[in-house]
Amino acid sequence: MQKTDMEKTLGYCLHNLAFNLKAVLKKTFKTNGYQLTPEAYFLLNLIPTSGIAQQTLVKKTGKDKAAITRLLDSLNHDGLIVRRVQPDNKRRSHIKLSEQGETVIEKINAELTRISEPMLVGISAAEREKLYHLLNQLNANLAQISDSI
Repeated sequence: MQKTDMEKTLGYCLHNLAFNLKAVLKKTFKTNGYQLTPEAYFLLNLIPTSGIAQQTLVKKTGKDKAAITRLLDSLNHDGLIVRRVQPDNKRRSHIKLSEQGETVIEKINAELTRISEPMLVGISAAEREKLYHLLNQLNANLAQISDSI
């Protein structure tokens, strides 16, 4: 089947890759008995062992405060995170993974490693490094474009 002009664009290729990755993530979560969204999974992976300020998660994800708050409420309800309100400022929270959250992330990350390896077959280590560099550059360029709009 011949590709349309749209299917030959970088934007379409990236969108299609992201769409397929999310589909694989959802299937992996479901198969392993986890009711996580890809968005929740990536957010959990942004939380270091020492924890993180909720506002930092907002900045790292580029999502608005309300969206992050809803996501954290859900993760807290599911027992995957612990949210501690800062005593000196009730509007600020510090987020840590719960023991259950750490276990879930370890198991899912191990499972996803088994998926990532075959996805990268045929791509050398040097090509992977270049790919990561190029994707990060595209992301930085888009951030600049977004800031100028």
